[in-house]
Amino acid sequence: MAYRPAGIRKPVAQREKVLGKRRRSQNDSNEKSRSPTRRRLTTESSKSSDLAECPQSPQSPTQYPIPDDASLSDGVSVLTPTNSFTDDRPPVSDEQVDEYHLKGHAYQAWIADPTLGGCRCGRARKTLFELFNANNETERFTCPENHFDDPPLDIQEDLQQLGLPTRRKKYRFARLLHYGYDSDGHKRESQYTGPHWSNIAIAQYSFDHPMDTLKYLYFTNVQNDEALPYMQEILYPRHDVDWPKLHRMESQTWEYDTEEYNEILGTTLGKAAACLVIGAWEREALPMSVTD
Repeated sequence: MAYRPAGIRKPVAQREKVLGKRRRSQNDSNEKSRSPTRRRLTTESSKSSDLAECPQSPQSPTQYPIPDDASLSDGVSVLTPTNSFTDDRPPVSDEQVDEYHLKGHAYQAWIADPTLGGCRCGRARKTLFELFNANNETERFTCPENHFDDPPLDIQEDLQQLGLPTRRKKYRFARLLHYGYDSDGHKRESQYTGPHWSNIAIAQYSFDHPMDTLKYLYFTNVQNDEALPYMQEILYPRHDVDWPKLHRMESQTWEYDTEEYNEILGTTLGKAAACLVIGAWEREALPMSVTD
């Protein structure tokens, strides 16, 4: 799933599959947001990655502000979270899809218009220093993996078409870890109660680059138990598109303000991406009118 703010050129036209506008009912027409004033996600693709990159990645990357012992194990065994998506999961219902569409439509409107009320995504203000050096141990993150490398093979073709580097190890790969604690005080990796993923991603990206340089967002290896079954059961079959297989990745484009775009944006994965865009900048207050 690739997200792009407005003003950024699309990949070459022959790789896109443009979808028609959603047929809206009378009720749908009343949901239209005001005209966009800034920031717009304009493309969604089923192919994805969890890294964001700026063409001007540093030749000598700045070291993360990690305490010397922050990534060391304390000897306590950690329970690794498992993927909850199984074949026994009930099929995605029409009601769920409708809910995804309504939520996605709202997030699209909030991104397009920073003065629109009702948005619960606040400005992300946490820094990496605060995440790694929190006084309260239960709020502290560790960083067991942190290096620069080439991007994943399955998105290199897209990156090359966008004029982004695919060699010379220009992308930072970092894994941040936050432990929850069970009733006995033992660390449990599966009990997470910290900041939202979008806030952490903003802290990571803004450590290396100004946020205004962020143009593309990829997710790879999508296993989210909302997004994955929706795409497999609803989105791809609806358009008679084969599900990607290993070594056969084909990009699919879901155009801005379409049914599919809003549905993807309304899933857990889509909302996380939307919150990253919304949380990267201040929302503008509506001007107040004073009358006698």
